[in-house]
Amino acid sequence: MKVLLLGYGNVGKAFVELLRENQLNVKVVGAFKRGGLVAPLGGEEKAVEIEKGLEQLSPDVLVDVSSPNYVNGEPSVSAYLEAFKRGIHVITANKAPLALKFGEILDEARKRKASLGFQATVMSGVPSVNLRRVLPALKVYELRGILNGTTNYILSKMHDGLSFDQALKEAQEQGFAEPDPTLDVNGFDSAAKLTILANVYFGCRKSIKDVRFSGIEHIDFSEVGRWRNEGLKPKLVAKASRSELRVSVEALTRNDPLYHVDGVTNGLLIRTDIQDIFISGPGAGPKRAAYGILSDLLIISSGQSIEF
Repeated sequence: MKVLLLGYGNVGKAFVELLRENQLNVKVVGAFKRGGLVAPLGGEEKAVEIEKGLEQLSPDVLVDVSSPNYVNGEPSVSAYLEAFKRGIHVITANKAPLALKFGEILDEARKRKASLGFQATVMSGVPSVNLRRVLPALKVYELRGILNGTTNYILSKMHDGLSFDQALKEAQEQGFAEPDPTLDVNGFDSAAKLTILANVYFGCRKSIKDVRFSGIEHIDFSEVGRWRNEGLKPKLVAKASRSELRVSVEALTRNDPLYHVDGVTNGLLIRTDIQDIFISGPGAGPKRAAYGILSDLLIISSGQSIEF
């Protein structure tokens, strides 16, 4: 199986390393970087358009590990559509295209009978997305999750007594927060992930514009202390039903499964007509995201199609 990468940063390199470690019969034929196409890896960058690269290399799978563009999803959206036209499967760790144009992308994949894998976009290697594939008979009526490790780390530290600024500084020093954490702390990242999960579990065609979201940047330190004294804990909760998508800070009680999700850990509670299902685990990190990609690749390489 031949794989072409779109982007080659930390996640892309971790993915290539995972392929080596597992000795899989997969060949990475090249990677599109900012300066053009590198084929083979380690070679010279050449100014080649994505369409031309797909034509020249004829990969079986296009793997998107590029940085998200939340303005219009490009160049990823166009790359996906071009790949599907050629019968090439797509696996992505990039949330932006699906948060913006989920319906358009999925419809084109179905039309061309190509697979679209995106487990790595939400909770990395924790099977938040692919879990849906093995729950075909359950009727899901609500999703509640902690989907952003940066904000969860900050809120956990504030619950322990640190101020917002102190907790953010510590998160940055530990590598849990970006130098510019805006898209994390304002709730945007959680909203993007919630959009993807809602489309998967409810079969809808929502975009991030349909999510009402707020973040943690204006949370009051004294209020956190009051909640702590009352046995409550603040969490940035992403919540979806068939009628509403929302991200906001909630003060949770001890009997809520999300109460116990601390630090950079993510958690997802799926409420169904039969039973509640709760999963949790690390939601970030290059190797974990790479594993999410690998899990989709193994499904495709086994001859199965990824369908939602």
